[in-house]
Amino acid sequence: MLNRYQFEVMTYIEKNNNLMFNISELANNTRISRKKVEKVLKNLQEDGNVKISDDNIITLTKEGLEQLEPYRVRRAIIMGAGFGSRMMPATKDRPKPMVTVNGKRIIETLLDAMIVVGITDITIVRGYQKEKYDELLTKYPFLNLVDNDDYATTNNISSVMKVLDKIEGGTYLCEADLYITNPAVITKYQYTSNILGSYSLETDDWSFRMQDGHIVDYQQGNTYCYNYYGISYWTADDCTKLRNDWSEIYATDEGKDIFWEIVPLKLRKEKYQVEIRECQKSDIMEIDNYYELATLDKKYNI
Repeated sequence: MLNRYQFEVMTYIEKNNNLMFNISELANNTRISRKKVEKVLKNLQEDGNVKISDDNIITLTKEGLEQLEPYRVRRAIIMGAGFGSRMMPATKDRPKPMVTVNGKRIIETLLDAMIVVGITDITIVRGYQKEKYDELLTKYPFLNLVDNDDYATTNNISSVMKVLDKIEGGTYLCEADLYITNPAVITKYQYTSNILGSYSLETDDWSFRMQDGHIVDYQQGNTYCYNYYGISYWTADDCTKLRNDWSEIYATDEGKDIFWEIVPLKLRKEKYQVEIRECQKSDIMEIDNYYELATLDKKYNI
C-alpha cells in the first residue's frame, strides 16, 4: 500500500511524462510541503519506484507503475435516465445527454475523457428515449446499456439500484449531462472516495463544506462552500457499503424519492469519509436550460 504522499507524487510524475525534475514544482502541484516531497522522493528512489536520469528527467520505473496499479480506475457508471424537461424543445426526441452542443453530444465529452485514461468498462443507465443511446454504439461499441424503466416515478436512486452488481472494486459514478471542458477532471488513478467540487462564496445549487478534510453540510444553497458536481469516485470498501445502504433505504416507503448521494452524504454519513476533489468552475459546464444551450450553440433559437 502506498501512503497518500507517495500516491500524490507518483501520480503527478506518471501524468507528466518525462518531467524535468524540479522539487519546487512538485511541491506546488501536489500541494505537499517541499520538505515532505524531498523525503518521499528519497524513499521512492531507494525502493526503486522513481528514477532521476543524468539529464535531470524524473520518471516512474516499471516497479513504480506496478505500485500504482491497485489504484487504477477501471470502471464507470453513468446515469442518464432523466427527462431533462428544462431543455425542451431540444429534449423532445432525445435525452439531455444526447443533445449536441457545437456538433458534439454532451455525454461524449465525458466518454472521451474516460477513454483517454483507459477506462472502457462503462455502463450507462438509460430511461427517457432510451433507444437514442444506441447511437453511441457506433463510436463506443464497448458500452453497456442498462434500462431504468422506473425513471419517471422514482428519483435517481433507482438508477444505481439497476446496476448494483457493477458498482464494485472502485468506481466512477457520474451524471450523464455534464459538458466536460477540461478532460483532466477524469483521472487514471484514485486514492480515496471523493466528489468533484468548485469553491464558491455563495451558491443556490447543491453544495457542501469541508471539515477535517471531508464533506459535511451537503445541502441546496450555502456560503463559503463547494458546488457539487456529479462526478464522484468510490473505493471498493465504500462501494460495498453503498450497495447495502442503498438497498436498505430503497426498500422503505420514502426510499424511492431521494437522490442516491443523499445516502452517503446525509442519511448514513457517519459511515463514510468522502473528500472534495477540487476543480475550477470552467472545467465542467452545467447546461441547465434551453436558454443556456442556445447561448452556447447558435443553431438553437432563443
